[in-house]
Amino acid sequence: MEMHSLNHFRHIWVFDWEYVSDPGEPPEPVCMVAIDLVTGRRKRRWRNELQHCPFETDSASLFVCFSGTGDIGCFLACGWPVPARIVDLYPEIRQLFYDRAAYTSASLINAATEHGIPTMESADKDAARDLIIQRRFTDSDRDYLLDYCEADVVVTAGLFQSMCPSLTASAECWNGVLQRGRYTAATARMEATGVPMDVVSLELVRKHWDAIKLHLISEVDQSYGVYSGATFKAAAFDDYLSAHGIPWPRLDSGPLALDDATFRQMARAYPQLAELRELRHALGEMRLSSYTVGRDGRNRVFLNPYGSVTGRNQPSNNRFIFGSARWMRSFIKPPPGRAVIYADWSNQEMAINAALSGDAALWQAYETGDPYIAFAIECGLAPPGATKESHGAARGRAKGIVLGVGYGMGAESLALSAGIGRDEARELLARHRDTYRQFWQFVANVQDAGSLGEELLTRFHWTRRIKPGVLINRRSLQNWPAQANGAEMMRLACSRLTELGVAVCCPVHDALLVECDIADIDTTTALVRQEMGDASELVLGAGKRVRVDVDVVAYPDRYRDKNAGDMWAKVMRLARVQEERTAASASGDQPQSETLSGGSV
Repeated sequence: MEMHSLNHFRHIWVFDWEYVSDPGEPPEPVCMVAIDLVTGRRKRRWRNELQHCPFETDSASLFVCFSGTGDIGCFLACGWPVPARIVDLYPEIRQLFYDRAAYTSASLINAATEHGIPTMESADKDAARDLIIQRRFTDSDRDYLLDYCEADVVVTAGLFQSMCPSLTASAECWNGVLQRGRYTAATARMEATGVPMDVVSLELVRKHWDAIKLHLISEVDQSYGVYSGATFKAAAFDDYLSAHGIPWPRLDSGPLALDDATFRQMARAYPQLAELRELRHALGEMRLSSYTVGRDGRNRVFLNPYGSVTGRNQPSNNRFIFGSARWMRSFIKPPPGRAVIYADWSNQEMAINAALSGDAALWQAYETGDPYIAFAIECGLAPPGATKESHGAARGRAKGIVLGVGYGMGAESLALSAGIGRDEARELLARHRDTYRQFWQFVANVQDAGSLGEELLTRFHWTRRIKPGVLINRRSLQNWPAQANGAEMMRLACSRLTELGVAVCCPVHDALLVECDIADIDTTTALVRQEMGDASELVLGAGKRVRVDVDVVAYPDRYRDKNAGDMWAKVMRLARVQEERTAASASGDQPQSETLSGGSV
């Protein structure tokens, strides 16, 4: 299949938009250029000429772009119908640039260079881009900026023609290309929707954060004694761990490993550390001022589709509310008359591994509804008929092993994660290998194929191939199929739901946040469950549906993460007290509630 195989399209429009994109706001279109590869016609539109869509957007026309989320956002901003068939060359180039010895960003210029296509001088591009970003353009710049936009269209057209043989190499490959283009439209719709925020509470905490965090440290640290002022003391933490008999990973050089990933892993095994981990995460990662919230009170970020080698989104943690500490997610609040639905695939990666490997025992464990107690029973940690309530400790140890295996952990890491000794971790890992033999053979096959530079594929042909000369840890390949096929599920579900007009706010790894009217909660919830289940079956095969768990939050309630503890309540209490104190100080009165003196309230 090559370009001639696309003759059934009446038009093949290669297009690009120039637009202004302020933090938290939808794109503001400046101009658009499109070239039809079938007829050679050009469409050039300036900002005052965008009232009407100049072409048909049904399935008889193909639309080609490069990193087109913002471009499709301009269709939405102008009220134009979204094209039914889209090819976005960015994810196709992204796959080629992964796993190289030297990092290459998947930019249009680098992609063109890779294919021997000439591009505009970088200085010229910078000048035109700055004119747009800084809003210094006027109508007198019309032709100059349209020419600049057209130059990118010409490059994209050349790139598409060069890549077409590989994109259309088979029907399965072409279908995957179109599915990814479909997700470009879905991403644009989700970014336009955004996440509804409680701006009043956010501004209150922002206003008093410097004061709050010092008293928050003092209050939380009463249980740990590891801070001196605002400074975390590793030696004091080492003493705390020793006193409580908690083993902790160390760096090769000897000191404690204090990165957030280690803290997150250890807090799972030792729940008494969860509040300290939340505090450290809040102080170290949170930038309250960096959340990009639009004038309509919605958190909008570039979702960065295909940001990871698995094809997962990787939005900025600093700008995205779901990238912050869990307690901060309580800033999410539906507006009056509305509700948000948080729907996530239950034990998604385990289900994917069971289906892809064909391991009947692993799938049976998944279908019990509690795969952790199922493994505990299988490996003799608990008797037949055991439940979460009757054998919670055994289930917890089994859970640590099951989850750790999914992350590719070895026995030592599993011991820390599950809160058990190394010998027991080795024994349980051996039992897992013996119980789910077909899964482990599948893992070995994936690792062998990936290490040898063979192509790893998802259901819809998202690919990974280790390039020659690249050294890779075999263990890092273990979870790629589950993550990458999970990303396929997410893209399919988001595409279908947004096409049906459902207001999907954003994807969150293996979950979706959806908004609807309170009156439509039941019908929307049922639709979300159905489409997420259908997406899982499309990826995994007939009869292999991944369960979907749902939490609903209706106004006036706010979103609350079940693993966030009571940090939100503490922060808001401190914020209100500080606000009263500030107001009283300004008026010369005494505050009516508790003060913040002494480090507690």
